[in-house]
Amino acid sequence: MKIEDMKIAFVKQDCYQDLYVASNDASVEEILFSSQGRVGPIGLFTLLNTDFYIVKEEKKHRECRFWERTAITRKAIKNDRALKNCTLDCIPGQEFKKPGSNKPNGFYAVDLKTIDWGKYNIVICVNCAIPTYMTRKYPGTLWAYMIGAANFAMDKVYFGYDVSLNQEICGRYNKTTGVLDFPYTFVGDKCLEKIVASYLKRPPLNEGIYGEINTTTERPVIRIPQFEPISDATGQPIKVHKQLIRDNLCEMYDAKYYLKVGGRITRGNGAIEAISCGTVVLMNPEDIICGQILPKDAWVMNAEDAIEKIMFLDSHPEEYSKLLEEERMLLRNFVVDYPLHNLERLYNEKNGKVNSIKRYSDIHYLKDMITKIYNWSRKRTQFSK
Repeated sequence: MKIEDMKIAFVKQDCYQDLYVASNDASVEEILFSSQGRVGPIGLFTLLNTDFYIVKEEKKHRECRFWERTAITRKAIKNDRALKNCTLDCIPGQEFKKPGSNKPNGFYAVDLKTIDWGKYNIVICVNCAIPTYMTRKYPGTLWAYMIGAANFAMDKVYFGYDVSLNQEICGRYNKTTGVLDFPYTFVGDKCLEKIVASYLKRPPLNEGIYGEINTTTERPVIRIPQFEPISDATGQPIKVHKQLIRDNLCEMYDAKYYLKVGGRITRGNGAIEAISCGTVVLMNPEDIICGQILPKDAWVMNAEDAIEKIMFLDSHPEEYSKLLEEERMLLRNFVVDYPLHNLERLYNEKNGKVNSIKRYSDIHYLKDMITKIYNWSRKRTQFSK
């Protein structure tokens, strides 16, 4: 069966602090612009036949509380649960955030027992939103989870699910562990451009340098000092990250360049968004985990490289168009084609089998925390350079 013909569900719990706050019958634009922060896997709705659910947390089932381990502190756990009844900007320390919906998660949350999961070929859950007992009732469905905080429960598949989605884009599927490369920002090469163009009802301005958010620690971002010499030399104005997702995507859509010079290593979700918006990405390949989307002509190692590259592309519009198409081609290959090919193959190979239940122990948690701390320290070291 082709994945384009499959029925898919994407599910999060009412205590998840990111992504969409909308009903199942909302339009793609409404779903995207309702996000509390990130774009996320909006391509599930633009490219595939996918339904969206916010389900009520099943607290008595351990796997549905796995997210507590990734939240780490009791205060963070309490704040996340508060999102059932309040919006993200009401959480202490998050007042500067601008969630896309004025409704809390709980406004749209439904009891998962009221949904016929058997009508779906594939169900993708954030943080194991569906308990194991329910997944085992529907062995014909392929059950996948993606842990919102990367580096947790990524070594193999736990809780009786069939596949773990690891937020990477190398095109791999490990049959032994059941771990599949699948990005958090799963989006087509033109999906965001089409959505924003439809919203604004005009073509992009194609002007300015949008600064990747991790070039600075300032939140919200007001200015990027290291970009000012680049702007002065090229005549391209600086555009900065906006807290409201709709405003941020419009800013990115109107920009000509998406640039990262300095700051900590980034996974690359923002770069994927930029390419999908029709904006050329320029950055150091060592600064991005998902470097597969960057052709060599997009590499800039410092401010001097950025000035030279921008001035060249501004004076050679045919080269700008060529570079954007290269980036879009790589995005199609690694962000969309490989993940969907592997997901389709996994569904067709499942053949009604029930996966074995692997428990997530304190030993697994300790290993994941060591990995998390190592990656965090590496990012801090990179930012200080």
